[in-house]
Order: sequence, then C-alpha cells, then structure tokens
Amino acid sequence: MRANAPLGHPDFGQIVACRCARDEAEAERAGRLLRYSNIGPLARLTFRNVIARGRSANTRDQELYARCVADARAFADAPDGWIVLSGASGCGKTHIAAAIVNRLLDRGEPALFVVVPDLLDHLRAAYQPGADLAYDELFERVRNAPVLVLDDLGTQAQTPWAQEKLFQLINHRFNARLPLVVTTNLLPEQLDERLRTRLTDASVARVYVLESRRASGLDALDVLDRPLLRQMTFETFEFRGVHLSMDDRRRLENAYRQALAFAERPEGWLLFMGSHGTGKTHLAAAIANKRRATGESVCFVDVAELVEYLRESAMGDDASERSVAFQEMREAPLLVLDDLTAWGKDRLFSVLNYRYTRRMPTVVTTALTLDELGARLASRLLDHAVCSQILLDAAPHFESARPKPRERRRRG
Repeated sequence: MRANAPLGHPDFGQIVACRCARDEAEAERAGRLLRYSNIGPLARLTFRNVIARGRSANTRDQELYARCVADARAFADAPDGWIVLSGASGCGKTHIAAAIVNRLLDRGEPALFVVVPDLLDHLRAAYQPGADLAYDELFERVRNAPVLVLDDLGTQAQTPWAQEKLFQLINHRFNARLPLVVTTNLLPEQLDERLRTRLTDASVARVYVLESRRASGLDALDVLDRPLLRQMTFETFEFRGVHLSMDDRRRLENAYRQALAFAERPEGWLLFMGSHGTGKTHLAAAIANKRRATGESVCFVDVAELVEYLRESAMGDDASERSVAFQEMREAPLLVLDDLTAWGKDRLFSVLNYRYTRRMPTVVTTALTLDELGARLASRLLDHAVCSQILLDAAPHFESARPKPRERRRRG
C-alpha cells in the first residue's frame, strides 16, 4: 500500500508495508530467532518465574543467588563480558542461563543456547560425509554467536579432542570479547587449567559459585544425572508389549496416573512397593526428571549406594560430612529414596521422620514387605493422611525397555 501523505511530503507516493505485513514480518523474525537460539523446551524458564533467592536455606547462598540473578538481568539487557555459573545440579544455574536467552529473544536479539556434550556430539557428526552442516560452518556459527550460552560444561567426556575444541571455542570468544554465559557443575579450581585461566579472568568474567555448601558426599550420591535414569521419563514408560493380566495392567496404569499427578503437583509422600523389575524406579525417576525440568531442586538417592557411602565414611570417621549429607536429604524440596533396604531403613528413619512431621514431598521405592519395613517406619509410610501407597506386583516391567540383563536386575 502507499503512504497516506500530502503532496510534497517526502513519503508521498512511497510504498509501505501494511500493519498485517509488518506483524507477519515480525512474527517471522521472532520464529527465526527462536529456531536459531536452540532454546527448545527451556523457553519456559524466564526471569518471571525464577526463584529470586534460590532454593538454598543458607542465607549466604540466598544473597549470592539474588546478586547473580540481578547481574544476569542486566547482562540480558546489555550483553557485555562473561557470566560463569558454578554449582551442584539443581541449584538453578540452567534456569538463569535460559532466562538470559529468553529475555534477549523477547527483545528481538539473537542468542544461542548449547549443551556442551550435545555440541561436541554435533561437531563429531559434522565430520561425516553427508552431514547436514559441515564442521567448519557449525563451529564458526557457535564460536561467533552474538551471545553464546554453554550449558553443562564439565559433563562432557574428558578426551583430548573435546578439551581442545572447547579451548578453541572459549579462547576465540575471550580474545574477541564476545558475550558468553557458562554453567558448570565443577568448582572453578576443578576446571582444566587452560579453560580456568579464561573463565576466571577478572577482566572479562564474573564467577558465581552457587550453593557451594552442596559440595559434599551427597552431591556424588544424587544419581539422577546418570544416563539410564535420565531416560526414565513418563514418555518412555510404555504399557505395550507387556504380557499382563487385566488386573495387573489396571494396577500399572493406576500407578502411572498417580505418579504423573504427583509429579505435576508434589504433595505429601508416594510409596512404590513391589518386587524388583516392576517399574518402581522408572516411575520414581520420571517424577524426579519432570520436577527437575521445571527447575525444582531434586535429590534422587540410590539407597544401596548411600549405605556403602555411610560405611566408608564411618571407617574414615568423617562425621561432619555425614551430618551435612543427612541435613541436605532432610531439607531437599523433593527427596527420592530408591530401593529402600532393610539396613538402610534404620539409618534413614531420622531423615524420613523429619520429612514426615513437616509433610515434605518424598518418594520411596522398596521391595520390602510391611513386616520387613518394621512397625516404626511402617507407621509413617502407611499413614494415608501423608503417604499414598502404590503396590506394583505385576510381571517384570518391559523387557524391551531394559535391553541389558544386568540393568534389568539392578533396579526395581
């Protein structure tokens, strides 16, 4: 259409886009920026729903987290320098990093979000003939992104090739002073030396160590980041291909529904009981994965590993570390205790009783019978005002979903 301007006006007779065309062009640009950003499902993580002071009960951690969020907001409004977020899984690092990207997208500015292990996998694949994107083009796109977020640095395989690629990437952005956000589960001093000298350089980087007190024995006991457990979601929980009676199938479907409802709104306790191989661990992990995907801090503990840790720490007489680990289990926003054993139930009663009296969201899986649980613990787990009990006694769960026999026998 032509501009509505009087004769003699500079815009007289000029062709201009109508409002619909302008809106369409803006929508197309927003779509291109969103696709470029690679933010995917993390588009839901914004500064509007970030927990302003974090999830830690420690006042110092809360104050540091609040300063970090404020700095991240300022960075998103005017990207300059680097922000390095260090801390244990679940402390909120990825939420802050994703919120920066989403804020930039809202303002119509480009930003690229990449998970480090995934990036390295894509770079390796780009070497192959017929790859969708050539290696040089992919690497150039990442290292020269206007704003780059590297998520989960330190979880990649520590091969010489991987270390070299990461150094090349980070060193290029260091020399060019390109805006960068990095999240890592490593402390700064644990980083590869060449990366550490760049990522902690005060002339360009602001480093935040969030919830540093979690660097304890419990950090190693939280196993939800292990590949097998990460794959245990509600989407991968299948009912097809399992030879079950009608009653067993109804029982399994009911367990799935209750687990999903708990994951969407965790209240009280959930107890999965049944023999090994009936799907207890899968449903418990699905709950934990769903909650962690929303940004909630989740503590998922394999009780057998916890027992071994307690034995070893007892021999080393490290009472302070044990005390910290137990306190963190007591205070976790969501605690999952997988495969509660006869020995573990006695050591964990104080943790469970603490959470029971406070009605704190807790999931327990066990192959123990009511008699084996003992009257003291059973009185908590069978209190219908606090805990919902789910009995899984169907045939072994999804042989096809657990391809390795060793893995089928390992968990319940």
